[in-house]
Amino acid sequence: MRTDTSRRTDAFAAFVDTSEPRLRRALVATYGPVIGRDATVDALSWAWEHWDRVEPMHNAVGYLYRVGQTAARRHLAGRPLALPAGVADGEPDPMPELAQALARLSEQQRAVVVLVHGYAISQREVADLLDLSVSTVREHLARAMTKLRDELEDRDGD
Repeated sequence: MRTDTSRRTDAFAAFVDTSEPRLRRALVATYGPVIGRDATVDALSWAWEHWDRVEPMHNAVGYLYRVGQTAARRHLAGRPLALPAGVADGEPDPMPELAQALARLSEQQRAVVVLVHGYAISQREVADLLDLSVSTVREHLARAMTKLRDELEDRDGD
């Protein structure tokens, strides 16, 4: 006979299996690989401790993204943002200024750009993941892409 504890554990494990990759991608896109992964672990730990509140949520991953943001800000205190270069070891980075330009975007803009263009996630899915409206995602994406184009085109002309 299954106990309440084993049902709770199974439900949480199933949630982690389906939700952790999406949550991790969003937090890594926003805060870089090290802090993003740490924030994912912190958010999922919080979810386990508060599973009775999290389980019935309509958009639990969006909520946990916010929990992860809080954790990431604690991890970031005084540390520079480190985004992945995106190239294999030993290969030259074809556009080293891109990571620097991404780091200068707002958290929301950076997350939207990396998720939409880096991970090829639809704007609708990004909106659900970040708990935003689709129009807000479009606006963040448009503004971020304008900033990136302006900054990167200026550097090409130097």
